[in-house]
Amino acid sequence: MSGKSIGYVRLVEACEKPGCPVCRCLVDDGRRQLDALLYEQVNDPDVRRRLRAAWGLCNWHTWTLQALGGAVTGSAILYADLIRVAARRVGRLRDRRPARLARWPRRSRPRLVDRYRSRAPCPVCRTGRDAEARYVDTVVDFIDDPEFMRAYGKSSGMCVAHAVTAVERRAGASALRRLLDETLGKWEDLRQHLDGFVRKHEYRNVEPISEAEAAACAAAWGLVAGAPGVFGNDLH
Repeated sequence: MSGKSIGYVRLVEACEKPGCPVCRCLVDDGRRQLDALLYEQVNDPDVRRRLRAAWGLCNWHTWTLQALGGAVTGSAILYADLIRVAARRVGRLRDRRPARLARWPRRSRPRLVDRYRSRAPCPVCRTGRDAEARYVDTVVDFIDDPEFMRAYGKSSGMCVAHAVTAVERRAGASALRRLLDETLGKWEDLRQHLDGFVRKHEYRNVEPISEAEAAACAAAWGLVAGAPGVFGNDLH
């Protein structure tokens, strides 16, 4: 099949590493975008506007900055601006007269709260959402391609969330069944490694725990929940 994009190449490369290849691509893409942000776009007016509208990056991408290492100055510049804007917004509420604050109806809330709760999405996440759909579509489209099939066969397979996304987006695709067959086989292999890990912790066991069994628990976390940070949390 022709039309192999840079996304295809990145997926093939991701298949060589542990974990869901789609998650891996999204993590790597986010890091590349953050690098560009810190090294090239710190003073870009449009970038500043999007960050202010989102009240900064999300929790995941904010803490990814720490892992990047370099460009600390760029991060400091951006976050000094974000703190200044947030302080101005909150300060406007603080400076209201107590009598005016008391007149808010009990069932309503200050505009500041609505503004924060309805803030724009993290710019890096917004780009990642579109990329995620393209990566999932690429996996389905190329699952019958010999090169990609070899790469996917060596991978950990898609996580639960991205397998469900593939079903949601491409339910009528003829290649979807093959993808699911390959993926379910990998999930079963991992489950057997987990069973072996548990069994070999019994006090009567004398068999050594294999490398695959030792890594199975962390692999299972990634399979069920996705890579760290990709899907956030359900707190809010």
